[in-house]
Amino acid sequence: MMTKTNVDEVLIASACNVLETMFFSEAIPAQSSGRMHDNPIVCLLHTSGAAEGTFSIAVDREALRLLCISFYGEDAPPITLQQELACELTNMIAGSTLSNLVPEHYCSLSAPQLCSLEQHETLGKSGEESTSVLMEVEGGLLSASCSLRM
Repeated sequence: MMTKTNVDEVLIASACNVLETMFFSEAIPAQSSGRMHDNPIVCLLHTSGAAEGTFSIAVDREALRLLCISFYGEDAPPITLQQELACELTNMIAGSTLSNLVPEHYCSLSAPQLCSLEQHETLGKSGEESTSVLMEVEGGLLSASCSLRM
């Protein structure tokens, strides 16, 4: 049975792995006490199948801009491209996390969509089956939250 600690560890490892392999960016787990996002872009998606629930990420705009430059190679990525990348990053982190949590089972992901920071923060505190992790990346903070039933 998965515990909150297991999900935390898998979520952090998955996010760090995605950032390193897809964006050539280092993520360092951070303490959340007193840390606040700086005008982040926030995305959310739903999952069904072996693990049902919701994933979301929030990434500070400067950090997202730098990730976008690394991913696309554009010096001045437009905000729409940054938003698309935030949605894709949500998809990548959710997919990686689920592949590690339930490797022998099928999960379906909805299309990621932009959401509010409040929705993201509420998700990480929505009950016993929910978690939220915070990481430092170049340019700011990235947090990932999920609420899953397996």
